[in-house]
Amino acid sequence: MRREAAFWIKEAWSDLCTAKILHGARRWNASAFFSQQAVEKALKSLYFVVLRREPPKTHVLTELYRELRAAGFRLGPELEEGVAELNKFYSVSRYPDAAAGQPYEAVTRRDAERSLEIAAQVVELAEEFLRSAGYEGTPQDIRGCR
Repeated sequence: MRREAAFWIKEAWSDLCTAKILHGARRWNASAFFSQQAVEKALKSLYFVVLRREPPKTHVLTELYRELRAAGFRLGPELEEGVAELNKFYSVSRYPDAAAGQPYEAVTRRDAERSLEIAAQVVELAEEFLRSAGYEGTPQDIRGCR
């Protein structure tokens, strides 16, 4: 397995931790953004194993997943829908023009909670897949936000 896959999955765990911290601080928009980032990095980690190439330079989660799915990697119907939901948080959570107002008002607590749930599942599935390809696993201090 290429070491780049390990770099990406570790960053996915780090972003998931950041999303949890921001959720605890009631920063729903920032939490949703980092959940989106965690999923993006988890999917990109899989490119090195599933497609045996570098991931494209995009932030569109459905585009990243479409290529992985075509190559045989599956998240399942519920998580596929969840990944599509998270797409919007790349911009809506940060930019007033994308949010049609204040991003911190555009993202609700429920949005942030749902984003965290989806991200945690996707990152865990990516980790499991990488382990099956020989990855030794992300250290607990990174996975456990310590």
